[in-house]
Amino acid sequence: MASVRDIKRHIKSVGNIKKITKTMQMVAGAKMTKTLSALTASRPYAQLAWNLLLNLAPKTERELHPLLQKREIKNRLIVLITSDRGLCGAFNMNIIGEALKQIKDKETSSILAVGRKGRDFFIRRGYRVIAEFTGLGAPVPFISITPISQIIIDEFIKGNVDEVDLVYSDYVSNVVQRPTVLRLLPFHQEQPEEPFLAQFLYEPSPGEVLDTLLVRIIEYKIYAAVLESQASEFSARMMAMKNATENAENLIQSLTLSYNKARQEGITKELTELSTTKAVIESLEK
Repeated sequence: MASVRDIKRHIKSVGNIKKITKTMQMVAGAKMTKTLSALTASRPYAQLAWNLLLNLAPKTERELHPLLQKREIKNRLIVLITSDRGLCGAFNMNIIGEALKQIKDKETSSILAVGRKGRDFFIRRGYRVIAEFTGLGAPVPFISITPISQIIIDEFIKGNVDEVDLVYSDYVSNVVQRPTVLRLLPFHQEQPEEPFLAQFLYEPSPGEVLDTLLVRIIEYKIYAAVLESQASEFSARMMAMKNATENAENLIQSLTLSYNKARQEGITKELTELSTTKAVIESLEK
């Protein structure tokens, strides 16, 4: 059995770890709230821009716009959004697992990694990673998304890839983060959720407006996906650190019980030795 001094040292070390996990829990909670605020603030613009895009697309010839062209799927690009750091439970592996499901052929699939964890996983296994982006900050500034979207658009227009998918974690609640796959390119036309009641005239032309709007929509979809993943990451880290803090508290209680028991045994042993010594001395005096 461990000595009283060892148990006391163990209690102190676990207490220090508990302080760290509690602090990390609070920091992750604050960052999650800030990221969700940024995501919520951007949604009205995104919805209106998306409805405008769906209204514009039928007014242009799909085959003439490179970002609207559908072609035979030979090469795919997976835009993988993970975290730069760990200590967030199974968050990263859930996203990576979803990405692996989407990769049918290693030779015809390439990865654009946002986050160190996803980048390191696929590089170690020999996948082709065409670009990597790390340390974007939280919440990610919109300007940081421009180089990511530019690479994606260039790869698609040049014909290096025929399909682009976003793989990220969708924030549902503090305890639920769902790995999600979103088709980014080619643009998939669907009915707008809130169709315009009036018909608009577009200047200088629907095609030119569409050129600009398509790029902005792609940028926003990436931006929203990164924010969703960041909120999910902070939520997962907050829950992981909460569980770690609770485990530390339980361990401290168990160690304290062992400490008291060992201390009591030590006191009992000392009293027994004193009583025995006294009895021996008294017997010798007689």
